Amino acid sequence: MKMRVAIITHEFPPFIFGGIGVFTQNLAEALTKQGLDVLVIAGSPDKLPKRKIMGGMEVVSVPRGSFPPRHLWFQLRNIDTIRRELAGCDIVHGQDCAAFPLLDLCKKSGLSVPWVITFHTNPFAELRLTLMSVRRGGSLTDIATYLLGFPLWDITVRRHLEFADHLVSVSASLREEICNAYRVEKQKINVVHTCVNVAHFQGMGRHQRDVSSPTKVNLLYAGRLYYRKGIVHLLRIILELVRHLNVSNFHLQIFGAGPLDRFLRRYIADNHLSTLVTMRGHVPRETLLANLANSDIVCIPSLYEACPVLMIEAMAAGKPVVAFDLPFAREILGEDCSMLLASGGLDSFARILAHLIDSEEDRRKLGLLLKCKSLDFDSEKIASSYRMIYSNLVG
Repeated sequence: MKMRVAIITHEFPPFIFGGIGVFTQNLAEALTKQGLDVLVIAGSPDKLPKRKIMGGMEVVSVPRGSFPPRHLWFQLRNIDTIRRELAGCDIVHGQDCAAFPLLDLCKKSGLSVPWVITFHTNPFAELRLTLMSVRRGGSLTDIATYLLGFPLWDITVRRHLEFADHLVSVSASLREEICNAYRVEKQKINVVHTCVNVAHFQGMGRHQRDVSSPTKVNLLYAGRLYYRKGIVHLLRIILELVRHLNVSNFHLQIFGAGPLDRFLRRYIADNHLSTLVTMRGHVPRETLLANLANSDIVCIPSLYEACPVLMIEAMAAGKPVVAFDLPFAREILGEDCSMLLASGGLDSFARILAHLIDSEEDRRKLGLLLKCKSLDFDSEKIASSYRMIYSNLVG
């Protein structure tokens, strides 16, 4: 008889905010392919619950509300529906905040199904960067979510540490943070990275250079336009490229929406960067992936991440990725790609970009190296790791 696994997430395609929704889809599809009976319980903007079969898995979408904290309303509004669904499962796999207070309530009600919790972020890191962003373009939504909402995020981690049957972190660097912040021994948390369907990216169409500007090197940024993602830093880096390094044979496309949108557009106009930088806004995922395939360099200037999906997708597509020298980036890219990590601030980031823009051969070599490394994050491999965890819990 097939093992039935319920994956709980407050976001799932097509209603996603970021990487957790994409990761959940990749994992669920790979688990289904490996023979598990997968049920995804996900938040959606719909007013009534819906059930559908999607790629061989069962997806139950339940209302989540339109304002923060969405992950909390998603659970409280649908607690009875979700508990009924879980009663027929062998394993429940909760994604971070989407499982509190649901985990507590299920355990206290006598539901004996084992729970796996995957941590995707550290509340203390989010709090620190939110405080830094207050005078740097932080939105009221971000402040409410990460500053005023910190006690909720904090107790979520504490309750997961207390009640979950198995704990997973999406990176070793995140595990280190959580263990230090909450005084937990490392042995209590496994590391299983975020995953992507590598075959999908390696099967993408070959790079097609824009015929209207054949000598331009295509740079890409994709992510929410807010402080933690480092998008303001990236525009300052672009200005450094142009004014101090005399590099202008590139074109940067910025994909995403967020509270810094108006500031960024004004910055681009005020510094006469409009011919070099294009704001694309929020686009369908298919459009984003098509532009990823046609990019030459992917910029990830984030000030904090755990295991960003875009970085792994870029690797799988064979693109060199430039990032600040932070623990998550060094862990994912590896020591042998340290030349892609900016350790000296904005000017260091700019010099790395300048070199890659100038050297097609290095872009090709580094892209091939990263493409090989992406196999470590393939959804089939990651699903096998989770399947082993599930099997050990079921016995």
